[in-house]
Amino acid sequence: MFIILFRAKTSRVITYEEFQKALEELAPKRFKIQSKEEALQSIYTLIEGKEPTNVGVTKVAKTGAVDRLTDTSKYTGSHKERFDDSGKGKGKGGREEIVEHTGYVGAYKDAGTYEEKTKAK
Repeated sequence: MFIILFRAKTSRVITYEEFQKALEELAPKRFKIQSKEEALQSIYTLIEGKEPTNVGVTKVAKTGAVDRLTDTSKYTGSHKERFDDSGKGKGKGGREEIVEHTGYVGAYKDAGTYEEKTKAK
């Protein structure tokens, strides 16, 4: 069938009319015992109600290097900070240093507790 379709058109897409013409050429070759009209009806019954399939289409490979490179648990340095423990990206918070204008230094853990400490005394 490929050769018949190749003769119909050299591009990857064919029109419905070109497909019909290819079926007319293919039918007598597929059903040699039958007449041309019977062969055409037989080929129509074969394709009736069916859709094109993706037979032989290459699938995405996740083996070896690809699997290793996409495993976020093995990232180090600044790249490690871009993902949480489950491997989901943190978005902008993982890419940029977000500054909070609170008056506290970045590593200070008790931010916002000064009022509580002064009331306790």
